[in-house]
Amino acid sequence: FLLSIASTWESVNCFVAVAGRSVSLVGQLHSAVPKEVVKQSSDQASEDPDMKAYAAGYSTVFEEVPCSVCKPSAGKLPTDLKGSYYRSGPAMFSAGSIVPPKTSIIQPRNPPVPDGQDPSRMVRHPYEGDGAILGVSFEGGDSNQATVRFRYIRTVALTNERKKGAKLYTGMESTRELGSDCALGLGNDWQLPLYRHHLQPGLNKLRKNTSNTRAIYWGKRLLSTWEGGQPYKMDALALSTEGRSRLGGAIRRDEDPFGSKMVVDSKQNRALFYGLEQDAKQSEITLYEFGEDFRLIDGTAGRTYFPLPGFAILNDFAATQNYAVFVQPPMEANAMQFLFKKEPGLSTVLQKGSSLLHLVPRTESSREPKTLTIPDTGSVDANLQFINAFEKGDSVVIDAIQSEAVQPGNALPEWPWVDSLQKFKMGSG
Repeated sequence: FLLSIASTWESVNCFVAVAGRSVSLVGQLHSAVPKEVVKQSSDQASEDPDMKAYAAGYSTVFEEVPCSVCKPSAGKLPTDLKGSYYRSGPAMFSAGSIVPPKTSIIQPRNPPVPDGQDPSRMVRHPYEGDGAILGVSFEGGDSNQATVRFRYIRTVALTNERKKGAKLYTGMESTRELGSDCALGLGNDWQLPLYRHHLQPGLNKLRKNTSNTRAIYWGKRLLSTWEGGQPYKMDALALSTEGRSRLGGAIRRDEDPFGSKMVVDSKQNRALFYGLEQDAKQSEITLYEFGEDFRLIDGTAGRTYFPLPGFAILNDFAATQNYAVFVQPPMEANAMQFLFKKEPGLSTVLQKGSSLLHLVPRTESSREPKTLTIPDTGSVDANLQFINAFEKGDSVVIDAIQSEAVQPGNALPEWPWVDSLQKFKMGSG
């Protein structure tokens, strides 16, 4: 197999669809853009970025938008742009900051407060923020307008903290306190933390399902997903929360984990997901493959199980015609800590060395599973993210990107977290 890995700060091939054609932008940029514009862009790139503007993205949104018709502030929308765009992410960093309706019988003990005013209500890492979903629908034609909605996902955790007006879920606090000394600097990375949830399985007060990772639309269903818990089903028009979903029984039990990534096979019109059950001695992948109606292919045959050696963490995967592709970094579990506490930063250790690449056969594939060792280049593959994967003859070609190591010895800064370049470098690869 062929593996191409780029650092987060290196160039990666970028393709954009132009009039039905895929055009490579790499190597063409300077020839297509006037020299004075290129020089101006280079000069601007040498200046320090506006970190206060960047940090504003980690601010609680205190007001939802049920529905608003918007027009572009400049220019016009393309007349052939028609459809809906959904995006989700962390949006509430001060716990319990959306007041229940005035007609609600239960009102919070403590009203919402601005970010930073009450440290006991602030999450320690942005990834712990409660999830919200943005929907933008374009009408097409000459309307030159879009309909915007923004709503929080009404998870069980958000509802509980909303009633109390306080932070109730602290299972990840001990891991976040380790700062950049956690998992070779990647455990608490700002943009892509390796540790995303407590390791206590099932539904509990330690493993907070924030539903803040991805918005997925497939089979006329809108889902909000999170790494390690059930997805939440949303109304695609109003963005109201309909509740946790086991996807028509595809997820066997309420306590079964479910990943946040969906890979679409456009040739067969399939959607692939995975779940990961973690244990100190052996973990197990469940690979789900759905048809266009969001039902498992051939009933339960659309669910494949694959054992992994030891404790495993997976945050991404890819798919080819015959395989689902996973990378398992070298992890070691402290048996006693894992048995009693299951706090990620204290019960597991990310090792240096070679990672394993698993090729798991898809539902209707006749191929055998394969596990290969990725040569150790001194880099860490723990936060490796897939860009593309495909088969070429007997080879599996994979394009991926990985985070750079974070310097150890830095504590996570307090909110507003990354309002300076120094703070950003303290916790991001």
